[in-house]
Amino acid sequence: MGISLRAYAKARGCSLTAVQKAIATKRITKLPDGTIDAERANREWSKNTFAGQTIREAAAPERLPMHESPAPTGDPVTAYLRARAVKESFQARTAELDYKERAGKLIDAARASEYAATFSAIVKDGLMAMPDRLAPMLAAVDDEKTIHRMLGAEITALLRKVSKSVADAGL
Repeated sequence: MGISLRAYAKARGCSLTAVQKAIATKRITKLPDGTIDAERANREWSKNTFAGQTIREAAAPERLPMHESPAPTGDPVTAYLRARAVKESFQARTAELDYKERAGKLIDAARASEYAATFSAIVKDGLMAMPDRLAPMLAAVDDEKTIHRMLGAEITALLRKVSKSVADAGL
């Protein structure tokens, strides 16, 4: 006598539906009394669902990173399927990156770094020059609204300069 379907699903860490589907697709078999021999079912599950797992792993990048190589096994068909899944996954990711780059949604990291350095230099220079340029004018003004307007105008001018340089860079 084995364990119930629910108990096997809990022990395996999957849903009852997954166990029922595995039985329906003959990946695992029940005992004559309708229960499951857990050890035999685990062996059958591993043996009969490997190719499907390989395809799912290739589709889910978080499960099978690009840098992982196929695990060595004694079965050449299994090794081939795993290697092919890794190859197809790599080709799909490469094609996606190529598309994004051609569509203008992706830029080279070195180019992005240059842009960031340029934009931060513009902001730094504008902020550093602001006190020297505004101090004499602000010292002569005693109206709070006027000081606020002058500071706002300087900041707006600096932001426009950054926006123009972003537009000129084609970003």
